[in-house]
Amino acid sequence: PPVLLVADVRAPDKPAVDIVRYDTHQGLPRTISDVVPGSHGTLYLLGAGPATPPAIYRWNPSSPSSPEILRSSSKVTFPDSLLSTPTRIEFPTSGGLTSFGYHYPPKNDRYRCTTESSPPLLVKAHGGPTSCASTAYDPSIQFWTSRGFSVLDVDYSGSTGYGKDYRRRLRRRWGVADVDDVCAGAAFLAQRGLADPQRSCIDGRSAGGFTVLGALTFRDVFRA
Repeated sequence: PPVLLVADVRAPDKPAVDIVRYDTHQGLPRTISDVVPGSHGTLYLLGAGPATPPAIYRWNPSSPSSPEILRSSSKVTFPDSLLSTPTRIEFPTSGGLTSFGYHYPPKNDRYRCTTESSPPLLVKAHGGPTSCASTAYDPSIQFWTSRGFSVLDVDYSGSTGYGKDYRRRLRRRWGVADVDDVCAGAAFLAQRGLADPQRSCIDGRSAGGFTVLGALTFRDVFRA
């Protein structure tokens, strides 16, 4: 889960004190960004979750509980029977290394496939290229999972959030390491029966589009 560290830094000539760690167990949303201090110890932040669109929250760490949503980016809601919850996975990739991603299984309780053993797969490559995948509610992912697709959002080599060495793995290897990783992620799910290797596709935009072009041009993993 995400971690928010709160410290007292009011004394400019002294180190931070009263450092306290908070996470989802104290009611924080699963993803957190842009934390701004308010009055009387209140914090304002942007937060979201797999079933919660990005929103502005007000929260006070002195009495941690579910933060108050002040304004949401969307008022559209969906039943739990349609929402796929991601699981972070680790999978082997080239050079004996490990890469990461978020797997969203198909989810739609109104329908059940009885003719195929594994679902089609959509692999997503984020932009950046040193950005990272997010577990915030994303209708462009839920659209596919609610229609029978398995989705893998890959944090390929170079992604932020896994340490300096992981981010530097893309140096002089952009278009190689990232392509290796999206292909390895697809193979990992196929080997476990979580995706059909004959019905795998990939998408991405910005830097992720470059990864998509490399995967479709130089590898024989994806059909589209």
